[in-house]
Amino acid sequence: MASSKQLIDAKDLIPDLCQVRAVLWMILFSQALVIVLILLSSGAQYFSWEQFGLLSFYVQWLVLVSAACLCRLRLYLPLLSLNKLTAISFIVIQLVNLLISAITMYGMNDLLFENYGLDWLVRNQLISAILAALLLHYFYIQMQSRLHARSELQSRMQALQSRIRPHFLFNSMNIIASLIHVDPDKAEQAVEDLSELFRASLKMAGTQTTLQQEMNLCKKYINIEQLRLGDRLNVNWQVMAPEHTNIPLLTLQPLIENAIYHGIAPSEQGGEVSIHIYIEQSRLHIKVSNPLCNAQHQRHESGNQMALENIQHRLQALYGRDASSATEQDSKTFTIHLHYNHQAQVTS
Repeated sequence: MASSKQLIDAKDLIPDLCQVRAVLWMILFSQALVIVLILLSSGAQYFSWEQFGLLSFYVQWLVLVSAACLCRLRLYLPLLSLNKLTAISFIVIQLVNLLISAITMYGMNDLLFENYGLDWLVRNQLISAILAALLLHYFYIQMQSRLHARSELQSRMQALQSRIRPHFLFNSMNIIASLIHVDPDKAEQAVEDLSELFRASLKMAGTQTTLQQEMNLCKKYINIEQLRLGDRLNVNWQVMAPEHTNIPLLTLQPLIENAIYHGIAPSEQGGEVSIHIYIEQSRLHIKVSNPLCNAQHQRHESGNQMALENIQHRLQALYGRDASSATEQDSKTFTIHLHYNHQAQVTS
């Protein structure tokens, strides 16, 4: 939860009021407010279209200009305390209201109100102050809700990202121990590859990387597994996407680990892990296939499902409904297929 002294970003408190949807809602709300004011002042029997039009013009300008100022304000303000940010936003709304009220007084004379003057100006400022306070309090509640949801999401994604199978660590350490005296260079390389994998798993969940960097990380993992599996492990890369394509860190590696663990390791003959990556209509597709080992079918099926759910939860947390996943299986091959709009804005 944000405290009054904690420095926060204006974008966290003030929503993007320049979006078309936000502008539409403000126009509708303003018109509803105008109707209420007209009915309270004159009643339905003495409803005046002229007064309705003039009051609509006044309120719409007030709301839209205030929204435009807040929209620009959120882009340029530095990190400020909650109290300072709220005070600045409140003052901006009041200044806009004062300016438009003054223009209305001298520009429309008594077209809008029969009796205008200082009393009308003060009354407008009081109404504006109350509405601005309610609006900023609503923004504060929404910010607290977003920060709480973001914190929960970050914790959940970090837990999902940090799940490295214990068997892989134990096997890697055993391999390194056996290579120290036989082939020190390979042992040293294995230690470096293993450290890169753990360094990646400790990074902030949701961190974006390039496809090339993710593939390099996967190849380090494959190098470690090949020290254990030897010629039993073959990997076929089919990459038809730009190397600079953004991808969440540790999206591909767990799928390859899952394919090796369930499709290659249980088989005496080994097999091939096929990795197909391509872009189609702004969607990044990732397909990872491995042999289906009948002897381990039950464990294979449940294990693949767990790995798929892990990655699916992470992608949906980042991309929402833009992320999708599926599995395909025949008598010999199991395939995990992920795809999402890689150009979509990532949830922060």
